[in-house]
Amino acid sequence: MKKVVGKFFLVFILLFGLISVTGLAGSEPQVVISEVAWSGTPSSWADEWIELKNTSKEKIDLTGWSLSWEETKINLGKEEGDTASVNKTVIEPGGFVLLERTDDKSVASVKADLIYKGSLSNSGEKLVLENEKGDEVTTVDGSEGWVAGTSSDGEPGYASMELVGGKWKTHKVKGEQKDSSGNLIYGTPGSQPGEKSEK
Repeated sequence: MKKVVGKFFLVFILLFGLISVTGLAGSEPQVVISEVAWSGTPSSWADEWIELKNTSKEKIDLTGWSLSWEETKINLGKEEGDTASVNKTVIEPGGFVLLERTDDKSVASVKADLIYKGSLSNSGEKLVLENEKGDEVTTVDGSEGWVAGTSSDGEPGYASMELVGGKWKTHKVKGEQKDSSGNLIYGTPGSQPGEKSEK
């Protein structure tokens, strides 16, 4: 009788573990890379910025998390390595974290949540977001070339690459935010894309 119970218990544990692993593997990431201005802004090609979004219904603390590509690794929780300053580590449900390159002038009309060092290549990069355990949360594989967004000679020029409805799109309408020269940005840094940006 003990052997039967033992075998039943073992089978139950194995099935529960399999279901749990399958559930985790098929779940959507709670934090996504939602926008990338890989070519900068009309004010400067160096004014790059990256946006992260919390898609869950809970607050998420990014302490210990990192965003990396090539030789750049940004610690999202403290000032070290390629992280120059951190103003915010917790993302509210449905909220955003805005990462600006070098200083807080890339998007002059929005205060940066984090300032980083390192540049994005116009020919493409593979961006990897990892949590505090080192698990890969989400990846944007642009290693063979960016799938959206434009460079200076694009139409329009300096448009961001934005995640809308699960697909990457080029932001073709000027948003409400401004660069360091007062130009309206083709993107929605730190905010939800509106209907116009989805065209």
